[in-house]
Amino acid sequence: MTGWQKVAALTALYVVGLLWVNWTMVRRVRHAQAVRAAWTAEEFDAVFADCDPRVAPAVRAAVAPLYGEGVVPRPEDTLKRFLKLDSGEIEDLANAVVYGLAPDAPEARVIPALPDIAALTRYVDARLRG
Repeated sequence: MTGWQKVAALTALYVVGLLWVNWTMVRRVRHAQAVRAAWTAEEFDAVFADCDPRVAPAVRAAVAPLYGEGVVPRPEDTLKRFLKLDSGEIEDLANAVVYGLAPDAPEARVIPALPDIAALTRYVDARLRG
């Protein structure tokens, strides 16, 4: 194989891998839409009735771009495995929700591990309560 053939083969492998990753993400979103057709935003908010009433809608709005259109997040959705976020993205998401609700909130020095949407929602509520 010449150098250009190796480059072409690696490029083709990269393109196939990229298409496969995107296709699996599309399949995951379609599956979530089909399974969660009956799950509503009101049910999500009701799970967190003990929290500040602004928190659940704010978390829902913050994670909505990570889901397909019309999919409501479930409290048990994991942030790393299901939504494929890394620790830095989770911290950024948590801070964005907190500062969206309370721009004058003190900065958190350490954000605990947030495994799922429920933990994120409870964390935001705790930060707002002081």
